[in-house]
Amino acid sequence: MKIVQVTPRFPPAIGGLENHVYNISLELVKRGHQVVVLTSNDVEEVKVVNEEFMNGIEVYRFPLFLPRLFREGWLMPNLLKMLPTLQADIIHAHSCRCLSSFIAALLSERRGVPFVLTPHGIFPKRGWFNGLVKSVYDYSLGNILLKFADKIIALTESNKSLLLNLGASELKTVIIGNGVDVEKYRESTRVEVTKRKHGFLGPVILYVGRVAWHKSLERAIEALPSIVEEFSDAKFVLVGPKYTEESERLLRLAERLGVEDSIVRTGRVSESQLHFYYSIADIFILPSVYEGLSLSMLEAMASKVPIMVCSSAGVNGILTHGINAFILNNGTKDEISRSISFLLDRSELRETIRQNARGLVIRKYTWTAVVSKLESIYEELVAAN
Repeated sequence: MKIVQVTPRFPPAIGGLENHVYNISLELVKRGHQVVVLTSNDVEEVKVVNEEFMNGIEVYRFPLFLPRLFREGWLMPNLLKMLPTLQADIIHAHSCRCLSSFIAALLSERRGVPFVLTPHGIFPKRGWFNGLVKSVYDYSLGNILLKFADKIIALTESNKSLLLNLGASELKTVIIGNGVDVEKYRESTRVEVTKRKHGFLGPVILYVGRVAWHKSLERAIEALPSIVEEFSDAKFVLVGPKYTEESERLLRLAERLGVEDSIVRTGRVSESQLHFYYSIADIFILPSVYEGLSLSMLEAMASKVPIMVCSSAGVNGILTHGINAFILNNGTKDEISRSISFLLDRSELRETIRQNARGLVIRKYTWTAVVSKLESIYEELVAAN
C-alpha cells in the first residue's frame, strides 16, 4: 500500500506524537509498504531539509502559515497542492486540533481515499481564552473532522472517552496504544561506579520529554527541597529540548527554592546518552496533568526504571499501583516528595515495579504489535473502498 501520514511535526522534532509517527512509518516500510510523511518544518535546535528519505520513509516538510501568531493551528497551505498528487491508498492524519488534519480529511473525502485519524492528546484548556478557542474548534471543524474519519484510533480507554464526548463514533473508534522497541530499551547495566563517575552521587529522579506546561514539572521542583533534605545528593534530571520560556520559568522557580544545584538540564541528547540516563535513574517521574499514552514512560518501563506517574496522565486501566507503577493521586508537591522518599527507601518494591513494568511492555506495547493492528485496519479500509 501507499500510505500517507500527515502530522504537524516529525523527527528530528522531539515529542511523543513525533516518535509515534516515525516508528509506525518505519515498521510499515519494513513490511514493504510505501510511506510518505507530510509535515511542517517546525523543528527546534536542528536545521532540516524540505525533502528527504529517512530510513526508507519519504518526508516532505512545509512552512507553517503565520507561525509566530498561529503556530498551534498547524496550518500548512502547501498540503493543498501536494496531497492530491500522491495517489495514496490510505491517508492517516495525526492530531485532531490541527488544521493540516482537517485539510487531509477534506481531500480524502473529495478523492474517495480512506481516511484514518489518530487524535493523540486531547489537551485540557490553558486559561479562559485558550479554552474558548479549543471549544469553538472542537464543536465546529473538529466535529466535522471526526465525522469524516473512516476509523479513529484512541491510545487508551481514557483517550477514547474524551473522543466520544467530542462526537466521535463509537463504531469507528478503536484502541491501539503506543509502542516501544523492547530490544533498544532493554535494561542497561546499572553500575554504581559509572553513575558516580558522572557526578551522580545520590538518587537520580528522571524526566524525559518536552518541557511543556501540561507536564507540571513545577510540582516536582517544588517537592525537591523536602527530597534534598532527606537525600542530600539527589538530582532531578530533565532530558529534552530546552524550550526557552517554560524551561527558564522552571529554572527561576528552582532558584527561588534554593534547589538549582539539584537540577540537571541536559537539553537534546543522542540515543546513546538517553540510554545512559535511563540506566542511572532510580525513579522516572511523569507529573503531567494530561497525557495520551507517554512514549517516554513506556521507554522507562522497558528500561526497567520504576515509574511514578499521576493518575491524570490517563494510566487508569493500564497500570496498577504497587505492581507495575507508583501512581500519584493528585501529584501535589507534598504527595510527590512523600512518594519519592517512600519508594527510594523500599528497594524490594522498586524491583517489583521494574520487573512487572517491562513484562507489561513486552506483552502489550511493542511497535510490532501496534503496527500489526494498524496494518489490518488499513487493509480492511482499502478492501472496502
